Amino acid sequence: MADTIAAISTASGAGAIGILRLSGPEALPIAYRHLSFFEGAFPLSSIKPRNAYTCRFVDGEKKLDQVVFIYFAGPNSFTGEDLCEIHTHGNPILLREALECLFRSGARPAKQGEFTKRAFLNGKIDLNEAEAIGRIIGARSRFELELAQKNAFGEISRLASNLRSQLISLKAECEAEIDFSTEDLTFESLEERKKRIRSISAICSNLLKRSSDTETLLERSRVVLYGEPNTGKSSLMNLILGRDRSIISEIPGTTRDYISEDFLLSGVPIRLIDTAGVRETGDKIEKMGIERSEKEFSQADVRLFVIDVSQKNDWDKFAEENRSKLEGAIVAANKSDIRDPSWDPEYILKKNYPGTVLVEVSCKSRQGLDTLVSEISFKLQGLESSEDYVLLEERNRFHFSSITRSLENCLTLMEEGAPAEIYIKEIDSALEQIGEVNGRVDTEEILGRIFSKFCVGK
Repeated sequence: MADTIAAISTASGAGAIGILRLSGPEALPIAYRHLSFFEGAFPLSSIKPRNAYTCRFVDGEKKLDQVVFIYFAGPNSFTGEDLCEIHTHGNPILLREALECLFRSGARPAKQGEFTKRAFLNGKIDLNEAEAIGRIIGARSRFELELAQKNAFGEISRLASNLRSQLISLKAECEAEIDFSTEDLTFESLEERKKRIRSISAICSNLLKRSSDTETLLERSRVVLYGEPNTGKSSLMNLILGRDRSIISEIPGTTRDYISEDFLLSGVPIRLIDTAGVRETGDKIEKMGIERSEKEFSQADVRLFVIDVSQKNDWDKFAEENRSKLEGAIVAANKSDIRDPSWDPEYILKKNYPGTVLVEVSCKSRQGLDTLVSEISFKLQGLESSEDYVLLEERNRFHFSSITRSLENCLTLMEEGAPAEIYIKEIDSALEQIGEVNGRVDTEEILGRIFSKFCVGK
C-alpha cells in the first residue's frame, strides 16, 4: 500500500496499557519523529526489528508519556508491511493526543479492519483466517471462541485445499479421457468417478450440516422447565442460574407467563425458560400461560420435565399419560430428600422411552444439581468440547452449497449419459467455488463487507 495508516488498537476506555499501531512504508519514520530515546542521540538506522525500546513519546518539545516502542520490518509483520507499535499508558485522552501527533506527521486514520485487510492482501493470512480473527474478538462464549480459534489456525483453509486437490485430480482424469479418448489408455470407470464425486459432495453436505447445528447453538439453545404447579420449577431455575430470578411461592399458579434468562452453560449460550405450572383451571389468564408453556416445551432444544416426588402419586399411570412429554426429556425428580413411599424411579425408567433421562434432585439440599446440569449439557450434544462443530461464515456456506449443487448436477448428467465434455463444466464450477473459500476474492465490495465488521485498530 502506498500510504501509512495509524489507529488505537486497544479497547476504548481507560486501562493500564494502550497501544498505537502504524502500518505502511513510512511507519518507522513517522513514529521515530515522536520518540525521544534515553540514550540521547539514537539514529533511526540503529533501531532493530522486534526489539523493545523504552523511550519517551514527544510532541515537539512536549513530553507526553514514557512508552515501549517495537518495530516489525515487513514482510515479517502481521500486515506484511513495516509495522510499529507504541505502548503507552491506557488513558484515552493521552492515546488520542499521541494519535493526532502521528496524523500530523503523515499517517492517515485506519479504516475498520484495515490492518487485517492489509495482512490478507499481502498474503500473510487467507480470508478464512481473517474472518476468524473477527470472530475471536467478538466471541460471546468459550464455545464460539474455540471454534473461531480452529478457523484462525487454518482448519477450514486446510479442508478447502484438500477438496480443491481432489477436484483438480478429478478434472485431470476427465480431461485426460477427453484429450486421449482415441489412444489405447485405461481410465477409471464411470462408477469409480461417480463414487469420487459423491464422496466430495458428502464432505460438503456434512460440513454444512455441522455448521447449521453450530449456528443453532450459538443463537442460544432453549432449555425449558415444564411441569405441574409447585413441583419446584422456579426454585430449580434459580439454582441453575445461581441467583433469584423466578418468584417462589407455595401458592399454585404464581408463574402466569414464562420467564426466560440468557446465560452460559458449559461455555455455551443458552436461554433457560421457566413456564407456568400445567393444571386444569378456569382462570382465563392462567389458562393462557399454560398454553404458552405447552408451546415453549414443544419447541425446546432441551425439555426439562420437573416432577414432585414428595407427593403420593400413581407414577406408573403418570408415565403412561405423559409419554409424549417424557420421551426425549430430562426428568428432574425434585424433592427427593422427602420422597413419598409411592415414588420409585423404575416406574418411569422401565418404560424405556427414547432419550428419556431421569435425575433425582433436591432444590433444598442441592442434591443432584451437578448431575442435572451435566445431563443438560449432554443433551446439547456434548458442549464441553467443540470437536464435532464447525463455524462457517455466510460467505463460505454459500460456496459449499454451490459446490454441492454443482456436483449433484454433475452426477445427474453422468446418469443421463452426457459425455465428459459436458459434465466437466460442473466440476469447473465446483473448482471455482472452492477457490473462493480460501480468498480468491478481488471485488472491493466483498472485501469491504467482510472487514467493515472489524474494529478500527484491527
